Amino acid sequence: MVFARKAKEKINQLVDIANQLATEQLKLGHTVQVWGIGSGTLDQLQQKPYKVICFSTSLFMWNTIDNMKKAISLIKPGTIIHVHGGIIPIFYPIIFHLHKNNCPFILSPHGRYNTNTLKSASFLKRKHFENFDTNIINWASAIHFVSEFERKELLACCPFDLQKSYIIPNGLIDNNINIAPKIMKHDEIIYCFYGELNMINMGIDILLNAFFVFKKTNSNNAVLWIMGNGKDRNTILKSIKKLGLHKYVFVKPMVYGALKFEQLSKIDIMVRPSRLDYSPFVVLESASMSIPSIVSNEIYLKRKFCRSTYSNFYRKHERY
Repeated sequence: MVFARKAKEKINQLVDIANQLATEQLKLGHTVQVWGIGSGTLDQLQQKPYKVICFSTSLFMWNTIDNMKKAISLIKPGTIIHVHGGIIPIFYPIIFHLHKNNCPFILSPHGRYNTNTLKSASFLKRKHFENFDTNIINWASAIHFVSEFERKELLACCPFDLQKSYIIPNGLIDNNINIAPKIMKHDEIIYCFYGELNMINMGIDILLNAFFVFKKTNSNNAVLWIMGNGKDRNTILKSIKKLGLHKYVFVKPMVYGALKFEQLSKIDIMVRPSRLDYSPFVVLESASMSIPSIVSNEIYLKRKFCRSTYSNFYRKHERY
C-alpha cells in the first residue's frame, strides 16, 4: 500500500521502492498486489507483472476509503499488508479498519518520522503524528527501518516495542553491471549531487555554502554539478548567483536509464549531505561504478555498506 501525490517528477521514490519489492517477491513465487492511493500512482504502475489496484483521491476522500474497505474485506486469510510512508491522513482510517479486523501489517516509514522533518513540519502534521501515527506504530505487527539511525530517530519521538523492529537497508538492482568505472578524460574535478532539488531536506544549502568556502580557500579547478528536478530549482539558482559560484556550479535536469549512468561515468565524487533521505540509491549506483561518495548520516544507508564521512568541514558550514 503506497500513497503518491500528483507531482511533476516522473519517478515517485516510494512507488519505485514498492514496485521493486513487489517485482522481487513475485520472482520468489509470492502472490503480490500493489495498492496505489492518490492521483500520482497511475502512470508509474502501468504494465506491471503483478496486479495493481489504484484508488483515486481526486474526488471525495471518503469514497476512496469505502472502496478500500471493500477491497480489504476480500483479502484472503494469511495475507500481510505492507504500508509504505507516514503522516498521511488517508492512511489512518484504512489502518484502523485493518487493526479492527485483525489484519496484520508491516510499516515502512521510509524516513517520514525523521526528527528534523517533524520539527519543521506544520502544526497540523505534528498533531497528526501525535494523535494518529503513534497508534499506527503501536498497531503494526512489524516495523521496517533501513538503518539503525532511522530506528533511533523514531524511538526518540515515539517509544515502541523494539522486538517488532527490523533493519533491512534498501538494495539496488544491479542493472548497470556492464558500465565501466570512470576514465579520466578531463582535468576538472567534478563533484556531483543527484536527486530531488529540495534545499533543506537534501542539504543543498549545506553543499553550496561548503563549496563556496572550498573554492575560496583552495585554488583548484573543481566544479559542482547539481542534477535533479524539484520545487527549489529557482532558489538554488539564486543562491549560486548570490555566492558568486555561477562559473563553477551547474544545475542540470535529472536523467534516467542509460543516460543517467553515462553522466555518472563523467564525475569524480558523489555528494549527498542530506538532512532527510530515505532512498539514496544513487550512492549505491555510484559505488557500483567505483565512484566514492561524501554523505551524511541521514542518508539511511547501513554503515557496513557505506561509511559516513560527514566531515567537520560540512558540519561547520551547516545551517539548520
